[in-house]
Amino acid sequence: MQTAHPASPPPPSSSWPHPSRARAWAARLALLLASVASVATSMSGPSPVVVESEPGTLQLSDASPTARAVLPVKVHVPRGSTQTVWVTMRAPLFAKWTPDEAGAQEQPVIEARLVFGPRAVTLATSAPMAAGEAGAVRFEALSDGDVCRLEEPCEWEAALELTLQGAAEKDIRGTVDVEWRVVAEVSIDDTEDSAPDGLEVILGPR
Repeated sequence: MQTAHPASPPPPSSSWPHPSRARAWAARLALLLASVASVATSMSGPSPVVVESEPGTLQLSDASPTARAVLPVKVHVPRGSTQTVWVTMRAPLFAKWTPDEAGAQEQPVIEARLVFGPRAVTLATSAPMAAGEAGAVRFEALSDGDVCRLEEPCEWEAALELTLQGAAEKDIRGTVDVEWRVVAEVSIDDTEDSAPDGLEVILGPR
């Protein structure tokens, strides 16, 4: 009498990968998807176009507590463009106080406004300055910017306005020299592949 043995299981179908191979392919797929997502994120739009003006210096004192610099600004494309860009301005400032006499007690503070475009202006205020190079301060005035539709050239005036805070009430003797420059940043719509061909940004007289 023969004893029946259970049938041996059929060999795995060739259409299904071995478990270790499946894990390897899953890891590769995850890596590929992560790489694609990283590239898509990094390609969120063209980099802004950044242009810097020539440097200048304004001087303030108790006798002349305000000063102003005006800079023409132009953004255009030679043959025009259907694109719209966003233009913002900032003015890095470096202020140094030279008192008339040693031991002066009152420390000057500067207020700065960068007027550009139609939006409200934010007031920037420096830290109090001590005398000389060691007491000099850096600060920055900003604008909210404006939109430029590039079918035609866009033109503005950027005005940097400085005021020696409380000059009439405080006994601030000497001069404050403020080194300044203006930096324009033109942001391109992130639906575009690149900046318009021939885009030109001009700060100052040409």
